[in-house]
Amino acid sequence: RTYQVTFCTYTVFANRVPFLNTATLRCEDGFQLSDAINLIFIELSKLKEVLKKPVSDMTSLEMWALFFRYVDNPECRGKLNDILSVKEAMGTATKLLTSISQDERERAIYRSRRMYQTDMESNLRTAELRGELRGKLQGELQGVIKVATNMKLKGKSIEEISDLTGLSTSEINDIEI
Repeated sequence: RTYQVTFCTYTVFANRVPFLNTATLRCEDGFQLSDAINLIFIELSKLKEVLKKPVSDMTSLEMWALFFRYVDNPECRGKLNDILSVKEAMGTATKLLTSISQDERERAIYRSRRMYQTDMESNLRTAELRGELRGKLQGELQGVIKVATNMKLKGKSIEEISDLTGLSTSEINDIEI
């Protein structure tokens, strides 16, 4: 079996209340492609209610999810300390995070990775915006050519069409009617 666990700081399944959702790979007709691949989404954005529970009533998964979500939140320090006193492995994770945050090289690696991710997101958004702009300009050009075509059909002069549309005389001559 293969499991992919994804921790999301944002909400993926807005219409579902639980913070833990599992999925399998299915075709459009509902046929399950494989039962050997399981996708698990842990939506950290949905943990506010879990944070209110007493630690003694929390599952191990809830404790770990709260740890990942609120480890850097000073307001939740008390609850996390209670969880750390119950979960020994989280104490080890906390020590590791603390030691990494004190190591300049590790911080530099983290910042470098974060900058790379931010740059990639920025590049993708820029590419999307350029695509949108390119589409808009192509649409405007098609509109101008349509106007020029109609003017040409009505017998307007090349100079007049050029003055009104901004097209060059060669572009107007290339329009077939």
